[in-house]
Amino acid sequence: MNPFATHLPVLLACLERTSGPVLELGSGWFSTPLLAAFAQDRLVRTIETNPEWFGRIAGIGTHQPVTRHRHQFVFVSDYDDAPVTDQDWDLVVLDHEPPPRRGVDALRLRGRCRLMLGHDAEHPDYRYAAAFDTFRYRFTESRRLPWTTVVSDQPLDWLAESLRFPGGLA
Repeated sequence: MNPFATHLPVLLACLERTSGPVLELGSGWFSTPLLAAFAQDRLVRTIETNPEWFGRIAGIGTHQPVTRHRHQFVFVSDYDDAPVTDQDWDLVVLDHEPPPRRGVDALRLRGRCRLMLGHDAEHPDYRYAAAFDTFRYRFTESRRLPWTTVVSDQPLDWLAESLRFPGGLA
């Protein structure tokens, strides 16, 4: 599996379990189109700080003539200026750069989400621990590198079962 896509099975499971708004910090060739396809009829906000990458990825949702969706693409020069605290999120996806910024934003969004998903969760440079350790429940998909971790204050026992696809992915 492509190392930039290892979080997709977990992301899909989280989307199936939620129905409210989704915040994606950092866009990508894999997660952003998946959100555009699977999070229809709900708010999805993708925030990016890299102007070149934003130019590439924003068209995925803004020029989507096939389905109705509310996918917002927001460019900010600094994540400190990102509009992320204007509401609560059912799912927050952390997959942005630079690496230490993920921990900063995980703490910033700690009380504003039901589920928080962190890609590259095994790597200490991303500094997830300070925020992730404050959640009551944690699930880590470690069968593929990089790892993906989901944290929540609600039980996550459904997540392991959701990842047991017929025929298996392992």
